[in-house]
Amino acid sequence: MNDENVHIGALLSRYLAQWRCYVPIGAVCLVAAIVFLLMTPRQYEFIARMQLIEQKDGMASEMKMLKSTGLGGLLGGMAGGMNADNEVLLVKSRRCMAEAIRAVGYQVEMRRWQGLKRVLLYGDSQPLDVTFPPSYLDTLSETLKLTIEMDGTRVSRVKAKSKLFADDVEVAGSALPCRIGLPGGDTLVLSARPSAAVPAGSYTLHVRITPLQKVYEDLSDDLFVGLEETVSDIILLSVDDESKQRGRDLLNALMEAFNRQSMSTKIKEAGLNSRFVRQKLDTVSRELSQLEVEIEAYQKQHNVPDPTLYAKAAVTGRQEVEALVLEMEARLKMLDYVIDYLKNPANRYASVPALEGVGEEAVAVYNQLVLERRRLLMVSEAGNPALVRTEEQLDEQQKMLAEALAATRSSLRASLDEFLKKNRSLDAQLDVLPTIERQYIEMKRQQKLKETMYLFLMQKLQENILVSSPDEQAARVIDAAYCSAKPVFPKKSVTLLVAMLVAFILSVGVITVRLLRPHTACPHPSPSEKS
Repeated sequence: MNDENVHIGALLSRYLAQWRCYVPIGAVCLVAAIVFLLMTPRQYEFIARMQLIEQKDGMASEMKMLKSTGLGGLLGGMAGGMNADNEVLLVKSRRCMAEAIRAVGYQVEMRRWQGLKRVLLYGDSQPLDVTFPPSYLDTLSETLKLTIEMDGTRVSRVKAKSKLFADDVEVAGSALPCRIGLPGGDTLVLSARPSAAVPAGSYTLHVRITPLQKVYEDLSDDLFVGLEETVSDIILLSVDDESKQRGRDLLNALMEAFNRQSMSTKIKEAGLNSRFVRQKLDTVSRELSQLEVEIEAYQKQHNVPDPTLYAKAAVTGRQEVEALVLEMEARLKMLDYVIDYLKNPANRYASVPALEGVGEEAVAVYNQLVLERRRLLMVSEAGNPALVRTEEQLDEQQKMLAEALAATRSSLRASLDEFLKKNRSLDAQLDVLPTIERQYIEMKRQQKLKETMYLFLMQKLQENILVSSPDEQAARVIDAAYCSAKPVFPKKSVTLLVAMLVAFILSVGVITVRLLRPHTACPHPSPSEKS
């Protein structure tokens, strides 16, 4: 009867008896691990932090009102809530990252063999600068490789290779600067870097020029941008890179690009309000100038005396009522401006100027959605579900805003009618004055109304100028980019552990095949069978 039980001890002893297989396989794996550590460039982790700047409540300007009384403020949210996620997407947008890539020169990698490693050269360690034609790096569609053989500060030979042209381009040696003509008419210029230390003797430089889109996609996978905590307004940026200087420069350039883009958006928003206010200011200024000319001509024509003589004829109550009427008429006029602006089809998905006393809350909610749509357009394409949802909310909010402005206007009109009724009763007391005097008083009243509107618009214009000042940023840098003390790749312990694991698996596989071979081979005949 055959024994079908597995004897672990006997099996283990048979495996251990084949120890001669472990030694060479383990030695080969160990040597491979050491060669891998010697040939692989070290990568370090770079970390940076920046804090979103929360706009303070009570700001008078329109752009500050968008943040302080916008949708996030009404829901109790801060920068670390709904808006912080949008800021994270904006940091990783192609626009910001492309600007940082250009600033650092991330598309151009220059390497040189040092021992077994092909080390990345950057900054002062880079002996040559490569100058490209305008917009060449932005329009490059395939990778371009340059092999530059140097003899001190002289170029011995340059070889260019790319899928953009069928045959490799070779240029004979020349002194720096060296021009390399490529098929298609483009010319690259190699020039010495003044601050770099030039190696002595002969050496070879390998330059790889990568298309912008490919660099952006690869960097997007390696770059981490997110909130440090779930409910936080601090954004953490992290990336791995071979060069300690390039990694720091990349994160710092990305934070600067983010602040510039955010500032540009704020300036555009403020510019919209400024254009609106300037247009109305010009109109009111012309009307006021024309009215002053008419008053002066009327006064000369009818020989009207000093207007202070008529102040004694008016009661104190009439002056107070007239001041309220002037203020309400100014608000009503500005509200009509906003309603006409909103009804214009050309201003669809455009911010509505937020003016004090004319439905600030409804306008702020609408403008917050407009700002949200613009940010989504920067980080996504048309047809994005979030963008479509935001546009639907904008259409709905526009209807609600029109209704809110209409209700506000009706309320102001009703209040104005009451004050006008009271004012008419007071005007009746002045009916005894001559017609010329009453007409003159009415003209002075219109002049005062225009002056009130003029001062109101001038104040708004000054506030918009303060909003677009360059000293305000979307985020303050808490930690400029810094490098980890130890490399994060390759790690010696992990590499040796993987080598040991691979050696063990290979050894067990080889021994198993050797142990199973006699059972699978054809059996030899016994001596009795031979006889």
